Amino acid sequence: MTEYSQLNGYNVPGYNLTVSGELEIRTEDLSGETSGTARVDKGVKPKKLNVSTNIRCEDAKQLRELIRVIEARGEHGEGKVYNITNREANAAGIKQVRVSDRFSWKPIAGLQAWAVTFTLREYLSVPEKAEKREKKPEPVAQKSEGAAIEPKKEATPVQTAEATQEPLTLLENILHKIDKALA
Repeated sequence: MTEYSQLNGYNVPGYNLTVSGELEIRTEDLSGETSGTARVDKGVKPKKLNVSTNIRCEDAKQLRELIRVIEARGEHGEGKVYNITNREANAAGIKQVRVSDRFSWKPIAGLQAWAVTFTLREYLSVPEKAEKREKKPEPVAQKSEGAAIEPKKEATPVQTAEATQEPLTLLENILHKIDKALA
């Protein structure tokens, strides 16, 4: 069976096309310096598809066209969202993707062809959709029991800097005397 991949109906060109997937589940160690196994869940990140294909040098036009597809931008300048048709993507439940990270091509030693690789990241993953549907708790206004206290309108005496100066510690006292002696 020949592997194929389509992005919005565009057939990814080349031969030896392979698509592999990744799913990152982030956790953080809570054990500190102990040997405990406690971890906190930091969420399921969008799935990634790593795509590699080979394009013959005589088909340079296909490479240029693929680069244009990869460079395409959406309405607001972000990477374009593509509907994907691919066996691995379908098996993982991935329906839409964006180009992520990098796109590279390099000559294949001994062949008149380029090895092309790029990464597609899932757009609006199932965990992301579920997170958006969750209702955020409404902030609750804090209430205080009792009556408000009115400030007194008496004149407060002006304090000088010397009156508010805190007493020196023993060390500060010794250093102050040494400083005066040296001056």
